[in-house]
Amino acid sequence: MNSISKPLLKWFDQHGRHSLPWQASQSSPQEGQGNPANIYHVWLSEIMLQQTQVSTVISYFNNFIHHFPNLLALANASEDAVLAQWAGLGYYARARNLHKTAQIIMQDYHGVFPDNIEQVMALPGIGESTAGAILSISHNQNHAILDGNVKRVLSRYHQVKGHYGQAQTLKQLWALAKQHTPNTRNNDYTQAIMDLGATLCTRSNPDCSRCPVQQGCQSYQHNTQDEYPNPKPKKNKPSRSIAMLIYQNKQGQVYLEKRPTKGIWGGLWSLKECEDSPEEIIRTIQQFDVSARINRMLAPIKHSFTHYNLIINPVVVDCPENICGFQPIHQLKVGTPTPVNKILMQLD
Repeated sequence: MNSISKPLLKWFDQHGRHSLPWQASQSSPQEGQGNPANIYHVWLSEIMLQQTQVSTVISYFNNFIHHFPNLLALANASEDAVLAQWAGLGYYARARNLHKTAQIIMQDYHGVFPDNIEQVMALPGIGESTAGAILSISHNQNHAILDGNVKRVLSRYHQVKGHYGQAQTLKQLWALAKQHTPNTRNNDYTQAIMDLGATLCTRSNPDCSRCPVQQGCQSYQHNTQDEYPNPKPKKNKPSRSIAMLIYQNKQGQVYLEKRPTKGIWGGLWSLKECEDSPEEIIRTIQQFDVSARINRMLAPIKHSFTHYNLIINPVVVDCPENICGFQPIHQLKVGTPTPVNKILMQLD
């Protein structure tokens, strides 16, 4: 074994995370024996963990498994049902891709998750690192991974120059990831290096005193932990302002419509939107229902995306006409975006 894997696996046996809900219990971690991991659970957790911390994922994972306990249940569910259980977790294309993948596996692989990395990478929403993690953890196949935690660990350990969003830096990190991946206990090593980045080699205030690979870590030796990974060049995030129209009927129900699959909050149910100007708000309301009248304005909500900030100005509109599409606020059975949930809560 190389300089990272041996001490890392020793640390993992004693201090790694072995009781996460998607992990199979291991009767003998040192030998990698025990119950095989449920590949459906592993796949689901890896998708949920993209861009999301473990502490947030656990409750969503448990709830998702409760509603969709296996691939068949997920494949047979409606997209609305899947998005409803995903609502609040963000990056909704992940949920739509999960649904599509389940249907592909049922149709093309007779309900058996493929164990070939090229086939796994061909499934919607699965890249090389995610595919490697799925097959490593579930089948102990020898594949390297390079998620955010691993990028941070390797960037510090080797003092890799440049931000990993740059092609040359990413290429170098992949080479290092493959170099450090051992031939034995690959499933444990995969979990171990992710655990190291999540629990000790954190973005800020890394706990180097307890790190099992500190002796070979260049950042630790040179006291440059705060410099690596090199930060992404900063850009001012632009802001965009919209109005969201909360059409309410006499029963207190609100009007929701399904958003297009592509774009933000794809496939979720949301409020009517329009340009945030008095003229456009009035015009949009009149187009919807000529008898509708503005009731009041609610407090603005700021919602941040990766590339811009969205300022939402909610407008409550009384809508006396009997129009289809209204739903009870407290009995919604469809997925709605987080800021829409916040707006609806203001109506209580």
